[in-house]
Amino acid sequence: MTSLLANLGVSPFDTDWLASALVLTTPILLAAIGELVSERAGVLNVGLEGMMLTGAFFSYYIAWKSGNLAAGVLAGILAGLAVGVVMSLLSIEARADQIVSGVGINLAAVGLTGYLFDQIFGNLPQIVLPTVGSFRIPGLGDIPDVGPALFDQDPLLYFAFLLVPVSWFLLYRTKWGLAIRASGELPAAADTAGISVRRVRWGGVLVASGLAGLAGAHLAIVQVGIFHQEMTAGRGFLALVAVIFGRWRPLGVLGACLALGGTDALQLRLADRSEVPRALWGAMVAAAAAVVVYKAITSNGRPPRKLTSVTTVIAARGVGLLVSEPHVFLPPQLWRSLPYVLALLVLAGGVTRARMPSSLTLPYQRGEG
Repeated sequence: MTSLLANLGVSPFDTDWLASALVLTTPILLAAIGELVSERAGVLNVGLEGMMLTGAFFSYYIAWKSGNLAAGVLAGILAGLAVGVVMSLLSIEARADQIVSGVGINLAAVGLTGYLFDQIFGNLPQIVLPTVGSFRIPGLGDIPDVGPALFDQDPLLYFAFLLVPVSWFLLYRTKWGLAIRASGELPAAADTAGISVRRVRWGGVLVASGLAGLAGAHLAIVQVGIFHQEMTAGRGFLALVAVIFGRWRPLGVLGACLALGGTDALQLRLADRSEVPRALWGAMVAAAAAVVVYKAITSNGRPPRKLTSVTTVIAARGVGLLVSEPHVFLPPQLWRSLPYVLALLVLAGGVTRARMPSSLTLPYQRGEG
């Protein structure tokens, strides 16, 4: 399969790219699912980046000191939870502005982890820890070509993707999920019904912070086995974008995370190339078709006429470029910015049309309303 793809000129999208895309999607997905719960409860947790960074540092440090990777993963979760307690105290108890509180937490996390790293590891050579190994699912991992990419991965990757159906079930099929959604939409009504909005929001923030800490642990001791300052590189903010792009629904968040992770994997594959590969023109056609199909499904088979016209032009242009194979050269820096460009496009085109929880970012005190 890989050689066939290479002969067709689409080598950036081979099974190695698929495996890399799934690995890079995992920390974004972990943080995004947690953030989905938090925002559904009414708290915008902008401090995800700081929670991920703190989880990455302490998972690396504890794994190094103890020699136990499981202890490192647990330390990452606990570190994220500790930061989540601070976020909850500020945004829920003190009723501080949630965005300002989150930005402050991010800045504090950068300073704290940078200081501790310099103090502990500043005079030591780079320490590379053994990473968490992969687990091959019997039978599925033996499927030719795609089996190793999909079913021979680390356990945290499987856990992250399993969280998607679990979160859907909890949000839409349980009383706990109903309480979360009510606290984010109509907290006064939830209060009247006997639901503790304060407790629900605390729970949402702690779920988000614990999963963000786990995402940081995945970065540090599952993917690379090292820690360096500001290694999260904006992934916490990408998780926030994924929740918006996914319209506050688990399956939508999964799709958004896959798009961001796949784009990140693509920029790594193309970082040393200046010529645009032929595969990108094919991807342009596929993306345009996917948008039309998605809109047709979500609009009862009648996608907006303007959208159909635009995507038809894009698809036709992509087919023309795919056939003619033009030689287009772009600077390598542009490839490295692909995930963030995609995030900006999502924010520019999706925020105004997305229907967010009506009480998101609004503090609530019992008895109001």
